[in-house]
Amino acid sequence: MSISSSGIYNNIGENTRKSLNFAIVGCGQIGARHALHIQNSGTLVAVCDILSERSGELGEKYGALSYTNLEEMIAAHPEIDVLAVCTPNGLHAQHSILALKAGLHVICEKPMALSVRDCEQMIRAAEDAGKNLFIVKQNRFNPPVAAVKKLADQGKLGKIFSLQANCFWNRGPSYYENSWRGSK
Repeated sequence: MSISSSGIYNNIGENTRKSLNFAIVGCGQIGARHALHIQNSGTLVAVCDILSERSGELGEKYGALSYTNLEEMIAAHPEIDVLAVCTPNGLHAQHSILALKAGLHVICEKPMALSVRDCEQMIRAAEDAGKNLFIVKQNRFNPPVAAVKKLADQGKLGKIFSLQANCFWNRGPSYYENSWRGSK
């Protein structure tokens, strides 16, 4: 599976296109974006969120069954190949490890986890299960980043010995209201 500028779910390969079964845990704004791209690359089988109205709405929109418990969803759908982890940051490790141990490949939103120890446990779970663990790093496709990469690939920046990049996000107070954002 590779990542493309039009979404993390494109370019899975012509032989597997539409044959992979996906599930999503975390049906908020990012989960909805994953669902949109999944429909181009496979089948969204199930969605899960602790808020039943959120999982129900997303599931209905994409013809997937909805759940409020991740373990129940995984147990009910042995046909799932890939789980997209789109939950709050502090749950990434727990949800990824659960899915990997169940034999699923995992696409996890950034950040991978909140501690190095959790990241190591996620990697170990993927290795033990023989499954792939992907971490979303979509900024590589932002237009300014892509433009700099193109210049570097064309040799127009000379030989690069070191690089530092700073990315600033403007988040107003409404981004944090009634949300898990800004907390573990």
